[in-house]
Amino acid sequence: MARKVDDWLLSQIVGGTLDSVAEEMSAVVTRTARSPIFNEAHDFTTGVFDFTRNSTRLVAQAPGCTLHLYAIVSAVDQLMEAFRNDLHPGDVLLVNDPYHGGSHSLDWTIVMPVFHGRRPILLPAVRSHMGDNGGPVAGGYNPRSRDIWHDGLRIPPIKLYARGEKRRDVFEMILANNRLEHWLEGDLDAMIGACKMAAERIGQLLERYGPPSVIGAIEQRIEYTERRVREEISSWPDGTYTAETFADHDFQGNRDIKIRATVKVEGSGLEIDFTGSSPQVAGFINSPLSNTTSFAFVAVSTCCDESIPINEGYMNPVKVTAPEGTVVNPRLPAPCGHATACVGAEIAEAVLLAISQCAPERAGVNAHKLPLAYTNGTYEDGRPWVNLNFFGYTGGAGGAFETDGWGLYPPVMTGVILPSIEMNELQYPSRVLKHEYAADYTGAGQYRGAPGLEVKIQHLEPSYTSVMMAGVRNTTRGLCGGGDAPANLVVLGDGQSAPLEVRETAFHVHMEPGGIITFHRAGGGGWGNPLLREPGKVLEDVLNGIVSVEGAEREYGVGIVRVDGGFAVDDRKTAELRQLKEG
Repeated sequence: MARKVDDWLLSQIVGGTLDSVAEEMSAVVTRTARSPIFNEAHDFTTGVFDFTRNSTRLVAQAPGCTLHLYAIVSAVDQLMEAFRNDLHPGDVLLVNDPYHGGSHSLDWTIVMPVFHGRRPILLPAVRSHMGDNGGPVAGGYNPRSRDIWHDGLRIPPIKLYARGEKRRDVFEMILANNRLEHWLEGDLDAMIGACKMAAERIGQLLERYGPPSVIGAIEQRIEYTERRVREEISSWPDGTYTAETFADHDFQGNRDIKIRATVKVEGSGLEIDFTGSSPQVAGFINSPLSNTTSFAFVAVSTCCDESIPINEGYMNPVKVTAPEGTVVNPRLPAPCGHATACVGAEIAEAVLLAISQCAPERAGVNAHKLPLAYTNGTYEDGRPWVNLNFFGYTGGAGGAFETDGWGLYPPVMTGVILPSIEMNELQYPSRVLKHEYAADYTGAGQYRGAPGLEVKIQHLEPSYTSVMMAGVRNTTRGLCGGGDAPANLVVLGDGQSAPLEVRETAFHVHMEPGGIITFHRAGGGGWGNPLLREPGKVLEDVLNGIVSVEGAEREYGVGIVRVDGGFAVDDRKTAELRQLKEG
């Protein structure tokens, strides 16, 4: 029998319960999936949506791969639109097509409607990065892609289960178009299992409080988030703020691809307009509108209080415009396979650069310019493997007001977990030889970026590696006078010939056993004038090996001297250096 509870209290109970449901979904996927991308790296997102108004609204989301934050919203919208008049208890829906609410086709979204009576009212959903997606290239990242079909298998909105019955023919078709079918079916089962568990928990919630009360509590929760976000935006001065940044290239010979963001603050509303961005390009960095919107919202959310619940209320105060036919809203059949890194990174960066002009103490560097290098080969039994070499992508988090960059992933990737080196070496014929911070390899600032890293990964069996570089010429930008990050670099060495330094791309390079991939992964951009950094903090960085003595003088104007076998700040030299630099 449904219980009567105070409205405000019920909104907290229902909101907290649905948050817990999303987090339990995440735990189910992590503990039952087969792919290391799921059970080790955690490259997925879980959430719960409302469908009581015959349109979808995000009501709860677990911490996951942050760049999925709002891309999952468009995918769920498309699934519900496709099956609006053909939904039944036990249905399980799937989509990955970038032109049906997707981002790149490696991200698959599964939804299982939860019914009350004959109406679907809540929608558990999982969005995950799959290890392979068919197409010409193992792993799904194809720098030679010239259209969407070169990116891999396109899956429009379909049913995997109909009225609780598994559509075996559909499953077999999907498995037949994937190199990693020994992982894929288990991963899909994990995603579906998470949705089934969520359906049980949601059913218990509805039984306890009744659908009208639960729906009313969801309304209050969304209204609360919207009010909090509008209060945040209202604290920023009204005006129009414009910034632009550039992606190095599109892997097809086009360089310096522009992303331009104009942010208009008016009262408690925010408009983000990408007019002026480059036209869509030949290479696979075009960002579908859902991906563009997601990165824009991620940027906004990093500027707001982290205690605000993540739900539809975040989106209501914000309007995003992206002209069709541009790199931020391409027309079919433009390829999109790399959009979640490039130009996604630049979309978030341009928005943050614009917001930093009106809310400098809220904007932090959201670096995501990954030097992507993945390797593939076969096990002794002939089964294919694909190693995304996650260790080489760590780093890049930038500084923000009153905080240095920290952690191994920037904010746009914070839900992703660094895999266990030991498990990685059990699952792949590889060794992680080095994973260390590097000195003088981050953006300087009053608050510096996270340190850069040097990573060496050795593969022990014959394999092939493809490299897609970013952040080489157009490195991660600093904010509010902070220094830009240095350039990324990847070096391939097979032990037989001269090492290959990759500045743009290398495709399907054969690696002999023992070949080594070396990542020089730049740190994040800085925040604020480096000459305002406290000398004591610079000294601490020197003692920790993050900044050299020479770097302290060059970047921060801080003189460091040796004292009794250690280091100390030379106040007189520091004053002279800073006066000289300021002059």
